[in-house]
Amino acid sequence: MLTLLGTFTSAQTGPGLQTLQRKLAIARQDTSKAALLIEIGNWYLNKPGEFPKDMDSALFFSTQAKQLSLALHYNSGVGRSMMLEGKVYRESGNREKGWQTNEKALAFLINNKLSYESGEAYLAAAAFFPASDDDNLKKKISYTEKAITLIEKRGNTLQLAYALQDLGDFYQINNELTKSIVVLERALQVYRSVGYREIQGVTNLLGYVYHLNGENTLALKYGLLAVKVAEEVHDNGMQLCTIYHRLAITYYVLNNYKLAFTYYEKAEAIAEKFKDITAIQEIKFNLALLLKKLNNPNKALAELNGLVKRYPPTDKDQLITTAFLFANIYMDMKQYPQAKFYVDSLRSLSKKYPEEVGQNTTFNKAPIRYYFETRQYKKAYEFLRFNDSIVALNHMHNAKLENELYWARTDSAVGNFKSAFEHYKIYKMVSDSGKSQSLRKQLNELQLQFDVEHKDQHIAMLTQQSQLQENTIRLESIYRKIFIGGLIILFIFLGLVYNRYLIKKRSNFILEKKQCKINSQNELLRKLLQEKEWLVKEIHHRVKNNLQIVISLLNTQSAYLENADALEAIKNSQHRMQAMSLIHQKLYQSDNVATIDMSVYIRELVEYLYDSFKQGKSITMDIDVSPVKLDVSQAVPLGLILNEAISNSIKYAFKDNREGRIEVLLQPVADGNYLMCIADNGVGLPVGFDPYNTSSLGMSLMQGLSQQLDGEFVLENNNGLRVCTTFKAMEFDNLDNIIA
Repeated sequence: MLTLLGTFTSAQTGPGLQTLQRKLAIARQDTSKAALLIEIGNWYLNKPGEFPKDMDSALFFSTQAKQLSLALHYNSGVGRSMMLEGKVYRESGNREKGWQTNEKALAFLINNKLSYESGEAYLAAAAFFPASDDDNLKKKISYTEKAITLIEKRGNTLQLAYALQDLGDFYQINNELTKSIVVLERALQVYRSVGYREIQGVTNLLGYVYHLNGENTLALKYGLLAVKVAEEVHDNGMQLCTIYHRLAITYYVLNNYKLAFTYYEKAEAIAEKFKDITAIQEIKFNLALLLKKLNNPNKALAELNGLVKRYPPTDKDQLITTAFLFANIYMDMKQYPQAKFYVDSLRSLSKKYPEEVGQNTTFNKAPIRYYFETRQYKKAYEFLRFNDSIVALNHMHNAKLENELYWARTDSAVGNFKSAFEHYKIYKMVSDSGKSQSLRKQLNELQLQFDVEHKDQHIAMLTQQSQLQENTIRLESIYRKIFIGGLIILFIFLGLVYNRYLIKKRSNFILEKKQCKINSQNELLRKLLQEKEWLVKEIHHRVKNNLQIVISLLNTQSAYLENADALEAIKNSQHRMQAMSLIHQKLYQSDNVATIDMSVYIRELVEYLYDSFKQGKSITMDIDVSPVKLDVSQAVPLGLILNEAISNSIKYAFKDNREGRIEVLLQPVADGNYLMCIADNGVGLPVGFDPYNTSSLGMSLMQGLSQQLDGEFVLENNNGLRVCTTFKAMEFDNLDNIIA
């Protein structure tokens, strides 16, 4: 009941729109302008309210930033503008298109090895998953963890602090309180290291998580720090309402009801100012609970009736809380017929929302108390058993204490004293575990008292022998108390040790199950990879066979043709297909189905062309190819260029069957580029021949293939013809890395 807190948003931070527009007006066409366009787009996106015109403006600036970044080859700007576009689609309601756009941005940034920006894209991906159910919350946590791993490579930044604060919040929603505390403490450290003053949000959240973890002294420390910082930076929005509200809850738990009431009133004033109905309802619920605790049920009832009349409960959480409070207040007032109405309402709600029953003990607390106080013990047992299963499943410490106490009271009421004693012993063991330090202090005081009394007894024995028996009895009584106290401490210690053993055993069992699941998934991935490799090889084999069939068909067709030009065209087509067929043959014969060993491929292709064209000519082939592996998308155009150049050299460069030499070169040059040249010492190109303005299919084909490689195509006519193309080798990972 004391964790009913609203979700409030803070105003935008950073430069205002006018400042950004002034900077844009004087910006040059460079990367800083692209970054500025993205910042303006984010300003419109984060502007309070969700107005279509703001979304249109954000989308316009993201488009402008993307176009400028592409023109400047500014990869960071391209990725960030795509992220902004995805956020706009998400905020506009088109979540599917937004997700697809953000996925493209993430893939682009990872491919370009931009770690920090990739981390931002992971954060944007996390925003697509609501925290309302376990599966989506786990995805949200996973994406945020990946983002932090990448963002922290740049060191302490404000973005890292934001991400850590979000992750800490997700952990507490997932009930991983220890993790949440560790992450939030680190977020606070990063905020301070970068000189960020507005830390009221993270300190407020830290205080709340410490409260949930039962560490209310630390909860009070961070709650007061959040109030101090918020007031210093003049944060008067709904975030301050949340801070006051959570601090009031902490004071309530620490039994400081006066200060709890003061901060509830402060929180309510801000909620009324902003007309935040949800916040008003939650604060009023807790105020009614406080008045009930102060034994003022009439005022609590009036507060609750006023709230329900002004803002009738609508969602399930409000309905459950309202029924719970009314039932308990009427029981405080001993008005059991009215209480029964709300107990029955809780039972009806549990049937209407069965998925909530397994997570919420509120459904059962009021019925347990009602049936106990009206002496309907059989029904009380029914709800006690059901509540026990919920408490055990969700590890609810405070709820377990309440349940064990009602078990003991109910057993005692029906005369089952043995069971009552066992439940009360469990209740005392758990509740007293937090008081062990106080108990040790009491034992020390008893020891001191014993020493003083022992000395007094010695003096009295010298003066009055008659008091010896009385002093001996008192001494035995003290020993007996110390012995009983020691036994109690021993039982508590043994219980804690056994509890830790059970927790460790349960954790090991969960870890073993997860490891088995991971192993089975890895085995499935390995099999899928093998199947994929086999299928890819089979495809390349079939493509090669199909190309061979086409070559055979062309060969058959040429038998029916007499036109020399047609025969020559068919023969050229056969050679081009053979160049491509040889690539697919290499792929299915190799263990690596993604790359071609160019040194082997070029030698085999040159041998094939030499055997096909030499026709008695004495031509020497000189091959100088560095060992390099290229992607199929680059090997195919290179093979076709090689085919055209060598074919032309063999056919036209050496007239009258004179001797000649053809050199084939593939070597690396600067900056990851490669140079491929085919040179002959033949007659060269005719005088006046323009290779860049010709109807020759071969020349056009070589130029087009060079453009496909994003390369530079050059012809040199000096003591023969030299055909060269310079291109950049594509970067790629091997298949194992891709799968991993």
